[in-house]
Amino acid sequence: MNLKPFQITLTVFCALLCIKSNYAGITDTVKIEEVVVTGTKTKRALNKVPARIDIINAQLISEMPLMQTDDLLHFTSGVNINRSNGIYSQRPMVTLRGLSGDEQARTLVLLNGIPINTSDEGGVNWNRINQNDIERIEVFKGPGSSLYGNNAMGGVINIITKKPKENKEAHAAISYGTFNTKRQDLGLSLKNDNGYYAVLSQYYLKSDGYNNMPKEKRSPYDIARTLEETGLSARVGNEQTPWFRWELQYDIFRDKRGEGYQVFTPSGCYRNFDTNFLRGALRGGNTKTQYDFNVFYQLEHYYDVNERMRGGNYSRYDVDSYRKDYGALFSLSHNLFDGNTLTIGFELKQGSVAGGDYYQTAPYDTIYNQGKIRTYAGYIQDEYTFWQEKITMVAGLRFDNVQFLDGSYYTTDPWDTTPELTDNSWNSLSPRLGFRFNLVQNISAYINYSHGFRASILDDLTRTGWMWVGPKYANPNLGPESLDNFEAGIDYNPGKMLNISATVWLSKGDDFLYYVSTGDSLWGRPISIRENVTGITSHGVELDAKYRPTTSINMGANYTFSQSNIDQFDERPELEGKSLKYAPIHSASFVAMWFNNLVNITCTGQYKGKQYSDDANSQEIESYTTFDIMFSKRLMENITLSLDIRDIFNNQHLETAEYLSPGRLVSIKASIKL
Repeated sequence: MNLKPFQITLTVFCALLCIKSNYAGITDTVKIEEVVVTGTKTKRALNKVPARIDIINAQLISEMPLMQTDDLLHFTSGVNINRSNGIYSQRPMVTLRGLSGDEQARTLVLLNGIPINTSDEGGVNWNRINQNDIERIEVFKGPGSSLYGNNAMGGVINIITKKPKENKEAHAAISYGTFNTKRQDLGLSLKNDNGYYAVLSQYYLKSDGYNNMPKEKRSPYDIARTLEETGLSARVGNEQTPWFRWELQYDIFRDKRGEGYQVFTPSGCYRNFDTNFLRGALRGGNTKTQYDFNVFYQLEHYYDVNERMRGGNYSRYDVDSYRKDYGALFSLSHNLFDGNTLTIGFELKQGSVAGGDYYQTAPYDTIYNQGKIRTYAGYIQDEYTFWQEKITMVAGLRFDNVQFLDGSYYTTDPWDTTPELTDNSWNSLSPRLGFRFNLVQNISAYINYSHGFRASILDDLTRTGWMWVGPKYANPNLGPESLDNFEAGIDYNPGKMLNISATVWLSKGDDFLYYVSTGDSLWGRPISIRENVTGITSHGVELDAKYRPTTSINMGANYTFSQSNIDQFDERPELEGKSLKYAPIHSASFVAMWFNNLVNITCTGQYKGKQYSDDANSQEIESYTTFDIMFSKRLMENITLSLDIRDIFNNQHLETAEYLSPGRLVSIKASIKL
């Protein structure tokens, strides 16, 4: 990469900050005693958990240049984010440790411990999560299925929201930036001496967008991608009684996301992901016994207008689909004796889809599908600390019974033969065994084995229709994927100023889902079907360094090597040895913060190595590097002004086979906190 003098100057400046700074204010893994909950479902110091867990804390969230919540995860090793169109992306993908960047269903995402992956297509609507609501994010890498079951095959990302710290707090913010991008935020929180609290937040975001199609490929119908969205979140609760602490949460999200293509429809192609989310939590306990009970309901109304002009022929179809997910989760932990904690839990979850593709042009077909996937699960985990608290063992086992039921499919034309959607069920056992060693001062190490799985999404179980591969059949007989993971890690923490960590892992996957040809065809296109047909091997290394020489300078950097290859694919042996799609082998990032009386500066950089956009590895997406910087200044104690420059050098790059990133984005923001 050729850098101009200004680029070189900035790179050297950031590198100097790397040498003389820390990351303690950025991720709390600098403080090895930091308490986490995602790894064991109990509050544990990091040096007691035999797993790699990274923490993104409140200071990073407030001081980082970011536009969406998943931007925070760019600076966590082992995380792969596919948001090719920036804030205009329809469905960003966040995955862990090389398990295909287009398969969000292999990484479980939690909101306050509640799963928010949809059962229909396994995705997470990252756009609806307001970064101003977040207190911290815990990233648990490696299979978490022994506690969390389905979707946790690659790891777990737990987003934990804020609770009021003062009796009355309020904030408001407005920002304006490139592409006429406008955002407005409001927030209010209250609490009293009786333990009651309430939190209300709201935001609105609108942008005229940009044309993401490279100029040499543009047609007369390619237009700017646009964006309009709004979110509202309300939470109330009480924490006065130790055995009866409760919280209720209700979120509303509405959006309209233009896809950058228009022929005849007034708004062109666009999508809605309108979402309602409801959660109720009840928890409590004492120093020996704690319980946690949650119920949740999530409804995503997905609507898509899709029109195309090909060879002078116009076609249009609309998608109208309702995706529901709800369930109840219960866990109970009890200290049997000093150094030993036993945790048991039970879960009942159900997801459903009811929707269809409605063709507005010939052949005027209607394709309707529906179905449900239900999970019954129970787990047990034992934590035992011994040898003067120098060794901690965690052993766990979870059983999941996954059922597919009430599948239904209807089409008017032209599908002559479609699979019968019969009920089916699968069982999965997910064991885990790990040890954390604190035998030497300032050094902590761990080893573990864990098994993960993920059941098929409803879209593949129920829907016969068109996908990116062309026409495809539903397959209600799809079994779960599975992954066996072996891992070791070490942390070196000589003092409060420095933390260095390294992790290595090896994973073997079986029954991975891939599309294969059925031998049938439609309109001259081969019809595909998902099958459990591949075995994969994944291995990698994560390196993290964080340093803090003073309270005003913070720094961190990381590097990830991750390689995932197809080992066995009998139906398509030519793919054996090929890398999984959208999974870069090399990636790295750094963050440097300087706080001072004049102006605070945050500088970040990210490198993403080459990756492939197809199974055969014939289409390569080139590597890229981006730099961001943010300046902020506090005025009169409660007013903050900031200037945020993303992708400083306007390095427009491809993160998919077709679409360009937005390039340089500049925004100014004014916020007030009372």
